[in-house]
Amino acid sequence: MTLARQDRSAGLPGTWRERWRFLAATLAVTLLYLALQEVWLWAALQLGRSGWTYDDPAKTYAAEAATIAAQSKAREAALSPQHPHAVLELGVWYGYLSQWLGGYGAQPEATMRELERPVKHVIQRMNTLAEAIEIGPVERLLVRTAADFGQLTQRLEDDAGGVASRVEQATSPRLRHLFMLGVHVGTELAALESATDVLPIPASKLIGKHGMLAGVPEPVWRPIARLPEGERTAALARCREAIGALEKSVAGATTSPTS
Repeated sequence: MTLARQDRSAGLPGTWRERWRFLAATLAVTLLYLALQEVWLWAALQLGRSGWTYDDPAKTYAAEAATIAAQSKAREAALSPQHPHAVLELGVWYGYLSQWLGGYGAQPEATMRELERPVKHVIQRMNTLAEAIEIGPVERLLVRTAADFGQLTQRLEDDAGGVASRVEQATSPRLRHLFMLGVHVGTELAALESATDVLPIPASKLIGKHGMLAGVPEPVWRPIARLPEGERTAALARCREAIGALEKSVAGATTSPTS
């Protein structure tokens, strides 16, 4: 019995050493994970500020943009001069509302009415624009689950709500891309308005793609594809300025609907 007790006592220091090694290893892995996460966030921020994409939309979509412009010419000749600006603005507000209200997920009807109150004028404006281009009432892309919201950009790009198709049928293939450019710009605007510590990374690839296919000059869409420098307030101001330049390019207007 004495020998057994001595053996167990002798084993305790080794047991504690193993526990400490395990704890140290766990702490090291956790710190490494946190460090890698910080590096990834920093890298994503830098890439977002530069508007980096794995290819250059200005080159990738140049030929397709010329084809779409040719296909759209006859149909756009029958439209009013105000159509392009209306389509762009419709896209901005559609993306904006999908992002802004989508963050609340599925709520009871009475709750959603209260949440919609601050953006009621935006909803009304969106439907006024939809009526003007003769596609009827438009509803934001609904978000029912966290997965829906996490995949919002791709769902919008896939035209899950069918609004882009309706725009194309009423206008032209080129203006469909102008609408989609507005959609991704609108989600960026809403995300910047609601952001706190972490600034949202623009959908640079999609903004570049639709900017090119809509025939928007590269110097106009390129700033929107980059995350503006500065804190949230400064970044938001620069984003609005870039959207104003986009609208001016499309319609020759001097007043931005986001102001």
